Amino acid sequence: MRFDIPTLRKQLAAAPIVSPFSHELAVAIICDTFRLANVRPPSRQDWASLEKRANHPLWKEQVVMLAHLLAGSSLRDDSAKALRKNADATTVLQHFFDEVAPLSAEMVRSNAFRQEEFLRKWVRALDGEVLNESAKESAKRLEQLDYRKAQQEMKRAEEARRKEAQRREELLREAQQREAEARGWRE
Repeated sequence: MRFDIPTLRKQLAAAPIVSPFSHELAVAIICDTFRLANVRPPSRQDWASLEKRANHPLWKEQVVMLAHLLAGSSLRDDSAKALRKNADATTVLQHFFDEVAPLSAEMVRSNAFRQEEFLRKWVRALDGEVLNESAKESAKRLEQLDYRKAQQEMKRAEEARRKEAQRREELLREAQQREAEARGWRE
């Protein structure tokens, strides 16, 4: 199944802004997507194990955001078509939530790059493809969008700035010490 990411993003942008779904409603929307595909949806125990495995405060937000994207665009129908070849709904969701772990609902809602990343990770969890892209192009685009990678790069840059500031401070101290020693020698 090929997913048209630009069209999905246009549909989501045109969708009216609604208050967030409750977690229970979001779970129902996601389960209904699996039912549309004739795939057994995760049980309550499966959902509990997904939450336990995720073990982070953003998990419920991510469930709600996935439901919002499914309900607010053609993603639900496209997902149901793609899911027909997938046998285990819990595995699909587990893979997806592992991939989107650092993304909050607000990030996905307010940032075009994070929304695209979220959609692409859902497509990848479904073993789907992005329309008009080769698998290699899709993987490259997802790597460019990867928030975890951006966080790591930001930490490396901050560490480099910190080390540079320490180095400058040390050079300044050494220069001041040499000046003080030279002043003492001249007096």
